[in-house]
Amino acid sequence: MVVPPTVAPTIASIPMPINVPLAALKAAPDRTTSTPAAPAPVAVPSAPTNAPIIAPTSVAGTENIGAPIRILIPSIGVDALIEPVALTATAAMDTPKDPLDAGWYDLGPRPGETGSAVVDGHVDWYNGGGAVFANLDKLKAGDKIMVSDANGSTVTFSVRDSLRYDPSADATAVFISNDGSSHLNLITCDGVWDKQAKQYSKRLVVFADRI
Repeated sequence: MVVPPTVAPTIASIPMPINVPLAALKAAPDRTTSTPAAPAPVAVPSAPTNAPIIAPTSVAGTENIGAPIRILIPSIGVDALIEPVALTATAAMDTPKDPLDAGWYDLGPRPGETGSAVVDGHVDWYNGGGAVFANLDKLKAGDKIMVSDANGSTVTFSVRDSLRYDPSADATAVFISNDGSSHLNLITCDGVWDKQAKQYSKRLVVFADRI
C-alpha cells in the first residue's frame, strides 16, 4: 500500500481535466485527430524531510486490492474504464487520454485501500460531446459508486459530500486522510470558463466512503 504524503498539493495541483467549452473552440478539430491542451505545469510539493510519515491503520479487506479498471455510478449512468495516471514531465498531475475514461492517480492508494484514492475525469470535450463526469454535479449523499479491480473484486463507496473549491484552495482533505478508513474522491471541473487562464473557475470534488 502507498502511504499518503503528509503534505498535499494545493487544489491547483489536483489532476484537473482541461475542459474547453464548444463556444470557445468553434473551429476545433475532432478529437480523433487531436488531443486537449496539457495541464499547466504545477510543481507538487513533497513532504519535508523532517516530517513524520504516518501509516494509517489498515482497513479489513484491503490486503488484496488490485489496480482499478472500471468505475460504475448507476445514479448518473457512468460505466467507464479507468486509466492509471501519474505526473507529467512538467510535474503536473495527468488526466485520462479518452474523455469517456476516468483517471486514477496511481501514486496514491488504490480505491478500497486505506486512505484517499483520487479519480478524475473530463466534464466536456472539444467537439461538444459528452465526457465521463459530465453529470458528476448531480450526485447526492448516499449514491453508490462501484470500482472493479484487476483481481475481479468490486469495492462499493457511498457519497458523503460534494464541495466546490477555488483553484488556490487547500486540497489536503482531497488527497490525505489518516483516519484509518478507505475513501474515494472524484474530481472534475466546474464553474465559469476563464478564457485568459484557459480553465474553469471551480473544482468539483465528490467525497465518498467505503461501505
